[in-house]
Amino acid sequence: MVYQDLTEQVLLNKCSTNDTAAFQVIYDDFKTFVFGIVNARIDDRDDALDVTQDIFISLWENRKQLAGIRDFKTYLYVYSRNKVISAYRKKNIRLKGETYLLEKLDRVEHSSEQNLFARELTTSIDNAVGLLPETMRNCYTLSKSEGKTNNEIADILQISEKTVRNNVSEALKRLRFYLQRNNPEIFMLLLSLSLLFRY
Repeated sequence: MVYQDLTEQVLLNKCSTNDTAAFQVIYDDFKTFVFGIVNARIDDRDDALDVTQDIFISLWENRKQLAGIRDFKTYLYVYSRNKVISAYRKKNIRLKGETYLLEKLDRVEHSSEQNLFARELTTSIDNAVGLLPETMRNCYTLSKSEGKTNNEIADILQISEKTVRNNVSEALKRLRFYLQRNNPEIFMLLLSLSLLFRY
């Protein structure tokens, strides 16, 4: 039997019945795709290779579930993304873009899944902002929620532009730390969606 000529669905069905030759074809067909997903998110190439290997090991260990999958590429994308998040939490690997935070939510065209994420993220950020010192909170809110310039904020709060800039920068650092500590899943999803920006 020439396994390369079989359809993806037939290969997945065979994998679920412990057919290692079928799984080898799946691995050969998708290893570059999976590595691309992982390497786009993980800073170190060796870590990315390890996570990629772990993904295929996990797929084989859970092979009985493969027969029921109809859109394997989409499934594999989500599966790989979740494994990256899991690896970050368990193995202390570094992700690309850890020093950035989220772009304004109103610039994002959310899918139905992302709408739930946006609501959860907004709630988390609101909670974190509420913990900031008053001046810092006012600077951040005027800048990020109302779109005021540093000069406008300085006039409103009667402080220097440098003080505004320093307060907004420190607020972003504290928000990032808050999300990492209290909402790691949301923070990782935020990174994986590439909705990040420098201040």
